[in-house]
Amino acid sequence: MDVAEAGSPALRTDSHAPTSPPPTGTDGSAPPPVAADRPPRFTVTVDGHGTATATSQERVLVALERAQGFGRLKGLPRKLPVGCRRGGCGICRVRVLEGDYRVTPMSREHVSAEDQAEGVVLACAIYALTDLTLRLETPVVGKAKGQTATKS
Repeated sequence: MDVAEAGSPALRTDSHAPTSPPPTGTDGSAPPPVAADRPPRFTVTVDGHGTATATSQERVLVALERAQGFGRLKGLPRKLPVGCRRGGCGICRVRVLEGDYRVTPMSREHVSAEDQAEGVVLACAIYALTDLTLRLETPVVGKAKGQTATKS
């Protein structure tokens, strides 16, 4: 029986075309579109300064840096504060005003449990789960050595 007679399309066998059929799912259906593999995207608003787009698989700090590079965060008094990028230095403190996020370990020296309960976190240690609204919390070195205070 010829392949075309069985109801399946004939495969081309010339040297310029692929010799295997296009990929299909296990049930013979077409594979899902590539967009289905992409993580969800969320809008991160920096209170009074603009917005960034973040995925659920990237640190909010990375999304903010990208947005600043593209000029989407206007009116920041200075360059976005960035330090160690892994929750240890406290430079990227933010207060989450609205939205849900996943948090990874961060230094309790810079963000206490009480601070975190009030929405203060490090932008390098959170991942957006919904749209977020943030306010930058600038760490300010106090007069006594080793003390830090926060300026909102």
